[in-house]
Amino acid sequence: MSGTQRALAGWGLFIVGLVTLVLGIWFNHYANFPSVETVTIATADAAGLAAGDSVTYNRQARTVAATPVVNPGLPQTPVDLEVRVDYFGWVPRDCMISGGDWCLPWFALGHLVAFGGSQLMLLGVAVAVILGRRMTWSLAALAAFLAMMELVILLGNVASEWLNLAQGPLNWTEQNEAFTIWAPLVLGNNVGISWGAIKDFVSINYNMGALTFIILFARWIQSFGGPMPQARTADAVSPYGRPLVKGAE
Repeated sequence: MSGTQRALAGWGLFIVGLVTLVLGIWFNHYANFPSVETVTIATADAAGLAAGDSVTYNRQARTVAATPVVNPGLPQTPVDLEVRVDYFGWVPRDCMISGGDWCLPWFALGHLVAFGGSQLMLLGVAVAVILGRRMTWSLAALAAFLAMMELVILLGNVASEWLNLAQGPLNWTEQNEAFTIWAPLVLGNNVGISWGAIKDFVSINYNMGALTFIILFARWIQSFGGPMPQARTADAVSPYGRPLVKGAE
């Protein structure tokens, strides 16, 4: 691959990654809005409301999302109102998949798209600027910066967002039991494994796996420059024609 081809491929990957990153962040922003907001209004105003009706809340006309349960003995009644989002209200919100007490939200897809875009951007810069070129101090500094950014993304952002997702929408907490170990394996005791333990198991193994991959990858790229130069022998000569010998101890 020539220098021109390498530059075109690398900067092309960078631009595609940048667009992908922007789309992922945009999707994540709008998918984060809830589709329904619960508010409390006077019970007299809530009487007779049904899904699809319009109600004025904070001087704004809002659409009722579900028919409220009105209790005449209470002064206020909770009412679910639809949340409107400017021009991009069509972006899916809330849950892609949900269960009784957990939810896999749509904004998680935005996180994945943004992560893919960041990887394409870093790869593009590496291909366009570093790959196939003689290493200099400035290129080494740029390569170190790219490596630091990759470490921040893999061991910082991804690990943090996984914990936010598991502890939040997925509801993988210590209070929720995932399964019970077969009693004969634990001397007849009732031992359960919580979703919180599984969350920590996934987190620990991800971090160990990512760190192992980084070490192996760093070891692999050491071969790019070829073997280490051989040490000078005692009979080597200097640029001035004199033999080079090891200094006296």
